[in-house]
Amino acid sequence: MHIIIVGGGGVGYELARNLSEKHQDVVVIEKNEIKSRRFIESLDVMVIVENGANSSVLEKAGIYQADMLIAVTDLDEVNTVTCMLAKKYHVPLTVCRIRDTGYVGTDLGLNLKQFGIDIMINPEQVAATEIVKMLSFPDASEIEYFSQGKVMLLGVTVGKETGITGKPIRKLPKDTDSIIVGVSKPNGKFIIPGGNDIIEPDSKIYLLGKSRPLKEISMLLHYEETRVKQVTIFGGDAIGQQVALMLEKRKDPFTVKLIEKDEKRCAELSLKLKKTLILHGDATEIAIFKEEDISITDVVVAVTSDDRTNIVTALLARQFGVKKIICEVRKPQYVAVYSALGIESLINPRSLAVAQIIRLTRRKEFVSLSILQGEKAEVFELVLPETAHVAHKKICEAHFPHGMLIGSIMRKEDVIIPNGNTELLPEDHLVIFSLPKVVVKLDHYFAPDPKKRL
Repeated sequence: MHIIIVGGGGVGYELARNLSEKHQDVVVIEKNEIKSRRFIESLDVMVIVENGANSSVLEKAGIYQADMLIAVTDLDEVNTVTCMLAKKYHVPLTVCRIRDTGYVGTDLGLNLKQFGIDIMINPEQVAATEIVKMLSFPDASEIEYFSQGKVMLLGVTVGKETGITGKPIRKLPKDTDSIIVGVSKPNGKFIIPGGNDIIEPDSKIYLLGKSRPLKEISMLLHYEETRVKQVTIFGGDAIGQQVALMLEKRKDPFTVKLIEKDEKRCAELSLKLKKTLILHGDATEIAIFKEEDISITDVVVAVTSDDRTNIVTALLARQFGVKKIICEVRKPQYVAVYSALGIESLINPRSLAVAQIIRLTRRKEFVSLSILQGEKAEVFELVLPETAHVAHKKICEAHFPHGMLIGSIMRKEDVIIPNGNTELLPEDHLVIFSLPKVVVKLDHYFAPDPKKRL
């Protein structure tokens, strides 16, 4: 695919890196020379140092041949104008980053299509949704749903006292409702396990299985079940505000405090949030933790838009005995710091946005895509085509490469946790767990083969 990315910030960079690694033809347009230099020096992509909301610049980027245009600058107006221009050149798919959804509101009866936008993404809103998901199931550090919610992926830390540590996986009790698809060891090494691998205490395991029984199993693998009634949010920017709004709309609402450093922003939030207690305070000051009795809160959510502030907030929350801490992380290099602090529930708005967009570059058979924290693995859901190489074969006959695993199959309304003798049938919804290095081999196994006749 020929893909034009307008905007060289964090989302633009992660997109360009990910797409170029998957051998897509990528052109980046970024008018800031400093941001542009980062692409030129580290990625194999074409870079144009100009304003992307300009017809002649888009033509220079090959707009006539473009399969997709992705506008992810920091300005909603620029992104919208760029998409409108792209549609004038008949680009099949336009993706627009919009922070303020009111900018393309319907007061005048206009919709996204009339703005030239096929897909709108809002990284902050997606991040807030993920945080609320974690609050709903606090014993997991990561949670994803597949197959219309019938299949769940959980990242859960294994306690020392559980009965699954120190034993080869093949000797663990057989479970027809779930499977261990990945293990992140205490030393940081990530593997897709085989029968002889042993789970060490304090490892994070990734369980994939039927949603309802998987919730019950995960409770046994964690140190203790976390009951959530009180939530304290540090940071009143877009993510913090969205989390509070979502929690206010729940049928089983939590008691929510939101602490924001900027007094003017506090006043704005007070007008938008009706059930949330808005407090003016600095997340890095011990005094605010004492004054607001943070030690009795069940979950602290640190989303100040600044990594260093979030780290200090997390450290203070840990010292005050908070059991569950969820942190926004913007720069990947800070993930190691959180790991050293023992904080696993991390939200990266950029990665979430990238996963949304990368899925659009896949074939129509792909239903969804998730990228695990630190890009340790990618999880795909796809519908198996009739003419795919592995259709009508048993899994043991497919000869999948090491680092690729089918975790579940939804066949009509039934969820199947497969084994080597399970036959793969056309129209099966497959959830596939894959290491990044073998993702490029997916098409060999699962793409429609035009040479096969139906």
